[in-house]
Amino acid sequence: MENDAQISNMIRKMTGLIDREEIRNEVSNQIGSISLLANPEEFKELISRFIRFPDGLETLRKEWRIIYNNSKKPEILIEVLAQDTDIRTAMFNDMNYLINYGEIWDTSSLSKEIAKLPDGKKVIVSNFEQLFSEAQKNLEELVLPMLEEEEGRQKFRENFDRIKTKFLEARNIEGFFKTINELESLEDCKDIYEEYGFWSKLYSQIQVPKMKFILPSQALKLSSAEAEKAIGDSIAEEVKLQEFIRMLNSPDRYEKRAVLEAVSNGNPYTYKACGTSSFIIKAGNQVVKLCEGKRKYEVPYHPRIMMPWFRKKYSDNSVLEVFNYGNTKSADITDDILLEIYKEFEAAGIKWGDARKTNLLVLESDNDLPDFIKSSQFNLFGFLEDDRFPTNNHKALKKGDLVVCDLDMLYAVDDPEYQEGLLDEVIEKYLYSKKVRQQEEIDR
Repeated sequence: MENDAQISNMIRKMTGLIDREEIRNEVSNQIGSISLLANPEEFKELISRFIRFPDGLETLRKEWRIIYNNSKKPEILIEVLAQDTDIRTAMFNDMNYLINYGEIWDTSSLSKEIAKLPDGKKVIVSNFEQLFSEAQKNLEELVLPMLEEEEGRQKFRENFDRIKTKFLEARNIEGFFKTINELESLEDCKDIYEEYGFWSKLYSQIQVPKMKFILPSQALKLSSAEAEKAIGDSIAEEVKLQEFIRMLNSPDRYEKRAVLEAVSNGNPYTYKACGTSSFIIKAGNQVVKLCEGKRKYEVPYHPRIMMPWFRKKYSDNSVLEVFNYGNTKSADITDDILLEIYKEFEAAGIKWGDARKTNLLVLESDNDLPDFIKSSQFNLFGFLEDDRFPTNNHKALKKGDLVVCDLDMLYAVDDPEYQEGLLDEVIEKYLYSKKVRQQEEIDR
């Protein structure tokens, strides 16, 4: 650390005294070593002053490859060095050197600097394949400059699937949508914008809570419902990201878009809640749940299970559900009410794998199914085709009805795929007492 400080002091002194010929001679003689040892930002400041002098410029013309290769951040030197036409021309004629030498691990940052130079965007287009193969995190810094050139837009179109894949593999969805938004005014890329512009607007529309750390002492003071919400809010950014990446990769995104547009009826979508693999949004009174289909999809029907307007499992193993919750509340649901409903399901031959008060709601508006859903090809609800659980006598749930609103873990009593998730304590105690009684009967 002491040597670093000494080198830093030396570079700053040279920079301040660069108008002296003897200092410039020293820099010229030692420039290879200086570029290797110096802090990149401090070295950039040194050569930005050094290049203003004829003898400094002559040195940089001879040695630019050495200092570029030695620097820990060579891309930040390009704008300074390229002030000279001869160096800039040499750089553009030797892009292999710029890409393969120096500590360049992400050619997106290199592209950003080249794009600032005269004819730099044309150079990016000409070297697209090389730059793209090594581009990493901020791919938009390579792609956006290309869109300003007709040949670049053509290459963008030809390689769009590869570009999209690279954006999403890097989880850079904001960079992808920034690129998509630029296409709106470009006539030769309008079709791509039309395909993905909806998702860009939706992503921007849905604002989620920022990740917030909760101290253990604070968590202990929360109710179970408050704790569940706090956990959901803390992961909302990550869950939103993963759900949109899944949506953009889905072969069924066209149908999902049609559903989301029909359901919103022109209302904006807002964030409602999320779990580790589910993202819940709202438009008007309609609630949409986007989730991974990890658990049971086909569920037994029961009048107390909230009938969705729409429910479908897709080829990408995702499920999209739409409910007309109206406004809901669950604060008045007691342990006794939860246990009563659990026993009601038991009597009907249904096992409820995540029986919790937070999965019960009191409707504050009727859940009538609208005509446009009743008559739609999307009317696929995912209830079991089983005579034990007939759906043809369904009565729409009304204001004041107590309903199960989470359909992920509802099973027929004899389903071998039954999984038990989180249960409220009153249900755990009830099931334990049942096991004890059953064991006592066996032991008699």
